[in-house]
Amino acid sequence: MKLSNPSCLETLFKAFMNCKSVYFFLLVTLVICTSCQEDNGVKYLGESVEFTPKKEISIDSIKIDTLINNDIFFSGLGTWVIFNDSLTLLDRKLVSAHVFSDDLVHRSTNLGRGDGPNSINNIILETTIMDDYLVILGGSYQYFFINKNWEIVKRGQFDFYHENTSYEELLNNPKAHNVGHYDVFIEHLKLGHDYRGNLVFSITIPHPDFNYLWHEKFYQEARVLGKVNPDDPKVSIHGGYSPIYHRYRFLSTLTGAPFSYLDADTYIQGYEADSILYKLSGFGEVQYAFGVAGKEMNIAYENFKAEDVEEYEAVWKLDRDRYGYYHSVDYVRETGLLFRGYTKSNPLVDGMQIYRDDTLIGDVEVPKGFQFVGYKAPYYYGEFKYRPDKEEDSIKLLRFELPDN
Repeated sequence: MKLSNPSCLETLFKAFMNCKSVYFFLLVTLVICTSCQEDNGVKYLGESVEFTPKKEISIDSIKIDTLINNDIFFSGLGTWVIFNDSLTLLDRKLVSAHVFSDDLVHRSTNLGRGDGPNSINNIILETTIMDDYLVILGGSYQYFFINKNWEIVKRGQFDFYHENTSYEELLNNPKAHNVGHYDVFIEHLKLGHDYRGNLVFSITIPHPDFNYLWHEKFYQEARVLGKVNPDDPKVSIHGGYSPIYHRYRFLSTLTGAPFSYLDADTYIQGYEADSILYKLSGFGEVQYAFGVAGKEMNIAYENFKAEDVEEYEAVWKLDRDRYGYYHSVDYVRETGLLFRGYTKSNPLVDGMQIYRDDTLIGDVEVPKGFQFVGYKAPYYYGEFKYRPDKEEDSIKLLRFELPDN
């Protein structure tokens, strides 16, 4: 029997001491434990929310195949997308889009770095597929909408400084509600969209007097998502950190907040240090929570407040290697499945959870550094977040199938 909070033990002990009949004691025990087990709510941004960790495992393992292409020059820094029903590798440095067949035979190369009408004179930070367009977020927070003919049909730039807040006020009196304090969170960047026509992306506050390195108040007040309408690129700010960050005070090396939209009315908000997933309305109101903790994870997190940036950078690498954390959340609309990636303490493999209708149906091992890419029937695809061998010239893409359920 699992009691959900320590006060249940005290209540049960008092009931035992006061009961003169063992049968009466058993009845009292049943009532008390039922009451305790129903106390399964959590707080999220100050609101109580029901937490239901449902698990019905039907997928114990997956077989991952590796596709290889040795014919394309690649800078080594890239990201895969499934666009226009094709497997496409975007070279972040060269801004090249290499299109491949399903068996990874090269078909064409598009875009390019430069000043031409269909070129981008910047690096690629992140991408998303929005309706029939590939959206690229480049340096200086410029965004580009690219159609299926590889033509750039819309450009813009995120505007964080549209409020009537003076530079002196922003500098001397940092407040979490001021958009002008925020910036794109490069280290934990995800770009998505909300099915209402807005781009959604990860944000943080770099202000020296209000940030995740040295200020406990940051975790209580800072927002985690920015939104932009591509036709009016004024940034709005949304969301916040889960209660686990308030409890630890400083988890500065585990501040990623991955998210994924299910549709225009619902999205899932996750956090690197939190096993719980939060289901929110499209406007940010919390609905309920779900999620099951991953396996073989070192979650013996410790508060860490660095003396300076140099110390932070040294400990950041150490923490990212030794701790387990949930680094990604990706929803596949075609199949109705949600994938959450996480790191294990195992040096050879990581983990990936599979949810259907808020229920965990699979928790499988994946190669170390595995990052979910997307779906193109009948395969799901992944890549290595960091190249295992930086000297290797081969282009690799991972794929797997799931059993019918």
